[in-house]
This record gives sequence, structure tokens and C-alpha cells, in this order.
Amino acid sequence: FGIGLDAKISLEFNNKREEHPEKCRSRTKNMMWYGVLGTKELLQRTYKNLEQKVQLECDGQYIPLPSLQGIAVLNIPSYAGGTNFWGGTKEDDIFGAPSFDDKILEVVAVFGSMQMAVSRVIKLQHHRIAQCRSVKITILGDEGVPIQVDGEAWIQPPGVIKIVHKNRAQMLTRDRAFESTLKSWEDKLRYDSCRPALRPHLYPQQSVDLATEEEATQLQHCAQAAEELITRICEAAKTHSLLEQELAHAVNASSHALNKTHPKFPESLTRNTAIEIASNVKALHNETESLLVGRVPLQLDSPQEEQLSTALHLVDVELGKLAEITWLYHLLQSTAEEDHSLEFAKRNSRSAMFRIVPKFKKEKIQRHKAAPQPGSGDNKSGPHEANSPGN
Repeated sequence: FGIGLDAKISLEFNNKREEHPEKCRSRTKNMMWYGVLGTKELLQRTYKNLEQKVQLECDGQYIPLPSLQGIAVLNIPSYAGGTNFWGGTKEDDIFGAPSFDDKILEVVAVFGSMQMAVSRVIKLQHHRIAQCRSVKITILGDEGVPIQVDGEAWIQPPGVIKIVHKNRAQMLTRDRAFESTLKSWEDKLRYDSCRPALRPHLYPQQSVDLATEEEATQLQHCAQAAEELITRICEAAKTHSLLEQELAHAVNASSHALNKTHPKFPESLTRNTAIEIASNVKALHNETESLLVGRVPLQLDSPQEEQLSTALHLVDVELGKLAEITWLYHLLQSTAEEDHSLEFAKRNSRSAMFRIVPKFKKEKIQRHKAAPQPGSGDNKSGPHEANSPGN
């Protein structure tokens, strides 16, 4: 809310726009016209004695006014196209920190158009008048005074203007941490949609077939390793929220799948359940490894680093054992797309800060160098792993 100088400039701009709408069709032109009208008022000083025409009361207390050309009442830190006209966002010895939800209004003086222009680049504070819950402005004399509310201006006849808090409304606010998490999740979905389906095809009878005792035991060992990894992730997430943001979905999905295992009754494990558990644990392993190896800069304590790396290594070993099961091989074998994704993450790391590189990666690389596996698929993955230590 404004009365006096800023309201007169807004009123003249509104009149100019109604007369020549073609001259006010862009933000740049509008700002130019405001500048022209403000310069005009710099010379005319139409309301240089506004304190003689109005009377101000804040919370029922009369406020003596200095020589000024206008009064502005604020409730948000944005005025005249984005200017923080209050001059700051922190409290001091006299005034509290301004806020849009504290039911308190900020009252400031407008001394001239030059002050309004300078306040766009410098946080002026000498023009602060009061902070209060109710404002009462009495227009004296016989002539009206221009006032404006959010840029809409008119001439207000003599009388009393009272501004008080009415009600509240819920508003949306920007959450950059959530946006970052959402973007990473969308990127993951986009990548997953481009990957071929790895879930092995089982005929109806095979899907309800029970896993053998040996297969169920191997799956139990993998589940125990995955539970240990989840525990380490949760512990590290207490001090590193990025871990929770990036891995929450994979951890929850794996935990839900692991709840379907029954250590006391391994003979009741079906192949479908085993495939669900293995695929979720593999996804958790891949996302954790991709996160730690280079896509996001992390700084963990040495004990956390070692514990998380060890748990990740154990999961990798157990997944390797599960891959020896015929009907899980195509699900758990390393694919060229996954290797490319991990290598891409390493090359595009955004910082040279310390990152976790699991110790077992070096051991795996050495094994590939010492004993390369036969077959075209292994020949492709072997050299790719051997290039990884560069990161």
C-alpha cells in the first residue's frame, strides 16, 4: 500500500497506459515509463509536504512524521517491481526481522523518487518508521490524495484509511532440495525406460516352483548382506541427507522385498519371490555404487566409509553367487548399459572433492586383468572395468 509520491507515479502510468496501450506492452517499456515519470516528480516534488496532509497512527499511537513525500505499508519483501524497500531481512536493535506470515506490517517513508531508485541497488534503512499490527492514516484538508494498492492507483478523498490483518491463505513455496531429488529420480526413470527388461521369463508353472534348499540358502545370505547395507546407509544418512534423498526409493523397495523372506522356512521360497528380491537388491547395489563412485561429491567419516564400502562389497559377492543360478543369470549378469552408466557418472562428477571408491573395485579389476573370461560379452566388460581406476 502506498500514499503520496509512489501512488501518483502509478496513477500517471495507469492513465498513460489507457491512453496509449501500444506504448506499454512490455516490461522494459513499462520500467522506462516509470523512470520517466519518476524523473518528472524529481523536479516537480508534488507532495513535498505530505506530512501536513496526512496523519499516521500505528497500533493506536500517533506517529509524528518528518518531511516526506509518501508513505508505504509493506507485508512482503518486494515493492515496486521486486525492491526490498524495508532495506533488509534481519532484525536489529530497534526492529524485528520482517516476515510475510507474522501479522505485522512494516511502515516506511518515501522521501523522493531518487530514494526509490537508489533503493533498488542499495539497502537503505533510514526511512523506516514502524512495525505494527494496525495502521491508520487520516487524510486531512479538502483535497484528495493519490493512493495505490499493488500498483492500482486512484485519488482518495479526505477520510480515514485503516489497514489490519484479515485472514491467511496457504501458499506454495519453492523447495530446491526437493527439486534436485525429483530431477535425479526423473533421470533414473528415463534411463530405466531405455534399458531392456532383465526379468527372466518364467512360464506359469515355473513361477510357482519352489527354489531348492541350496538356492534358498544362497538367497538368505544375499538378504543378510542387503540388510547390512541398508543399515549402513541409514546410519550414514543421519549426517548426510543426500544419501537419504538419492537412495530412499531403492532402500524402501529392497526392505519391502526382503520382508518376504522367511529364514525359518526357506523351503517355502518361490522363484517369483526370489526374482523380486534379487532384482531389488541388485537395484539397491547399483544405485549405491553409482552414487558413491563419482556422480555426487560426498565426504564421509573414515569409519562410515569403510563400513559402507565393506557392506557394498558383500552384497556384490552374494549377487555374484546368485548369478550362478541358471534362472537368475540373465537378471544379475552385468550389462553393457550399466557399465556405461557407471562410467558416465565417473566422467561427469561435478567436483574434485573426496569421493568414496570401494576397495573391492580394485580387486575386481585385478581379477579381470589376471584371468579374463572367455566369450564376447566378457571381453567387452573386462577392458571397460580396467579403465575405471582413472577415477
